[in-house]
Amino acid sequence: MEMWLYLLQTVESRNITRTLKNTCPSETTSVTGKSSSNRTTPLPGAVSTSKTGTCAGQEETLRDCHGSLPYDVTAFTLLDSRQHCSPPLEVTQEAGEMVFVPSGWHHQVHNLQELRAVQREVSEWKDTMPDWHHHCQVIMKSCSGINFEEFYHFLKVIAERRLLLLATETGPGEGEGNEGTGLGPQQAAFDISRIAEVLASVVAHPDFEKLDTSVFSPQPEDLLQQLEELVAATASL
Repeated sequence: MEMWLYLLQTVESRNITRTLKNTCPSETTSVTGKSSSNRTTPLPGAVSTSKTGTCAGQEETLRDCHGSLPYDVTAFTLLDSRQHCSPPLEVTQEAGEMVFVPSGWHHQVHNLQELRAVQREVSEWKDTMPDWHHHCQVIMKSCSGINFEEFYHFLKVIAERRLLLLATETGPGEGEGNEGTGLGPQQAAFDISRIAEVLASVVAHPDFEKLDTSVFSPQPEDLLQQLEELVAATASL
């Protein structure tokens, strides 16, 4: 079986990479970057520690009943020889060294020092990408499930419901969608004060300022002003 290799690399830093797999005697890969197919991929120096096993394509055996891979390959249950044929391999990768991980191996990395090289590369990339800030929002949504635009919409929806409750001066449990919640004017006023604080920090954030908010309704600054005015009015009561 031909194995493709995944390269773990850091520059001018230290990190630990741990990879865990069941032992398969017919297919082995060394930490020097050579596999059964003798394929290697050169890349600049790095510093890491790797824990790996020796059988490609068996990462799926590490999934739990929910289909999730282990958070820590050094966990006691994964070190049980009755369930896993081989313990994880740990390799410390110094600056200028390379570590190759075969396809199908599960690995984890622990950084021992700050990845200054990654910061330098990101700085170079953003200078050559005209849509860099938009791309950051795409990455944010991919990694966190939400970006600045959606977070503003999230705050706006909650704020508008609280504003509506105060405008109609409903009592506890009588507001729209509030059956059994006991949400009254005082709670709504408190929520608005907290939303105003969060929205103020969002509006002042440099990355949010780079967004095209012309299609936002209402405009973030207008909504913030409305909330702050209401907070000031309720504070005197």
